[in-house]
Amino acid sequence: MPNSHDALTAKRSVGSDEPEISMRLHRVNLDLLPVLQELLRTQSVTRTAQLFNMTQPAVSRALRKLRTAFDDPLITSRGRNARLTERAQALRGPLGRALADLDGMLKPAAPFDPAREAVHIVINTADYVVQLLGPILSEMCARDAPHVVLEFILGATRTPDDLAKIDFLICPRALGETLGKRVGRLPLWRDDMVCIAAADNTAIPTRITPAEFQAARYVAFRRNLRLPQEMSLLAQPTARLETAPVCTVPSFLVLGAIVRKSACIALVPRKVARELVQDERLRIVEIAYPRKQLFIDAYWSLGTESRRGRKWFRTLLARAAARLE
Repeated sequence: MPNSHDALTAKRSVGSDEPEISMRLHRVNLDLLPVLQELLRTQSVTRTAQLFNMTQPAVSRALRKLRTAFDDPLITSRGRNARLTERAQALRGPLGRALADLDGMLKPAAPFDPAREAVHIVINTADYVVQLLGPILSEMCARDAPHVVLEFILGATRTPDDLAKIDFLICPRALGETLGKRVGRLPLWRDDMVCIAAADNTAIPTRITPAEFQAARYVAFRRNLRLPQEMSLLAQPTARLETAPVCTVPSFLVLGAIVRKSACIALVPRKVARELVQDERLRIVEIAYPRKQLFIDAYWSLGTESRRGRKWFRTLLARAAARLE
């Protein structure tokens, strides 16, 4: 078994090769290697020039540079006959393999194939967005992308570093714009805030003012009680009206259950309200409030947008959102 001194010596030996490799690469113009490959194949400056659409003097200059780099004539001539040197003959196989390997590394990656490839995509968003998009995205993935796993989470994404730890954040535009410039954005849909009330709550008319809302008993959505008020307003433009709720919950969908079984009302996005009032025990109440519009967008870190399958998923997300309109 090698001792620690042997291992250290081996490590130094491997590391010491790196500067030498770098120096050798600096001596060779890598653009000339395809020219060298053709010269070794044809043993002809004229035919190589024709293949690369170059002049013969240009190929001759390239050959001189290659001779200097390899410290070998490479091709010698006797009259009209050209011959490869021993070094040139030894280069033919390794050079072809090296160029093929380089070509493989430099080729663009094949497009993501959702029918065959497996990816895990993490989406941070509110529960009502999952309620709206989850069924549509699940249907699409089950049909077209059987190995794609979508993970919806409810977490705090407030900085670009937070965003880089997940794949997508779906949130109101006013909130997403606080993440800075190094983010990608995909507009998804437009919404506005409305009230929901129990169908048998006759004390609440079909349209109310902000003062009437505040005079009623109401429950409110609060994702995080420690969130500063300015951040709450970005997430929900009508949060300013919710100064004295009966209770707060971190789920829009739970608001529906509370309103259905009490005399309380609640403010929710209209698309959520439409889902909730499919239960006949709830109804929509319009609120005359000027700042109630929402723009829902998807955000991702530009540092992670090259992750496999993410570009494909953005297209899928846009298609899913279009079905909500």
